[in-house]
Amino acid sequence: MVASTFEHTVTEADTAAALGSGDLPVLATPRLITWLERATFTAAQTVVQPPQTTVGTLVQVEHLKASPVGSQVIVTCSTPIIDAGRLIFHVQANDLVGSQLAVGELHRRVIDPQRFMARVTASTSHPITTA
Repeated sequence: MVASTFEHTVTEADTAAALGSGDLPVLATPRLITWLERATFTAAQTVVQPPQTTVGTLVQVEHLKASPVGSQVIVTCSTPIIDAGRLIFHVQANDLVGSQLAVGELHRRVIDPQRFMARVTASTSHPITTA
């Protein structure tokens, strides 16, 4: 079952050449992953109880087909599989004619934002020194 769907138009700013992940004017894999992450984050919000939120923990994506500037990309993610505090999403990206551009799996962890940020702040407030 599809939990989240977004449509994007590939712009010059979305290309491998613009993002530095390659030198061609086609959709960059890092931008595609960002779009997939957005879909999973949105879907996760429907199953997570406030004040909890989620953070991404695993990305496995196979980018199957190039998308030139101006092309439409439809990103979808499944309803999550809930495994303790982990949410598992199946994701894909297609073009307007239904050709599969990417397929994969993304995981998100349910967290308490205050506790999470307290740990992040504590771990960065003590710089590592060398003798």
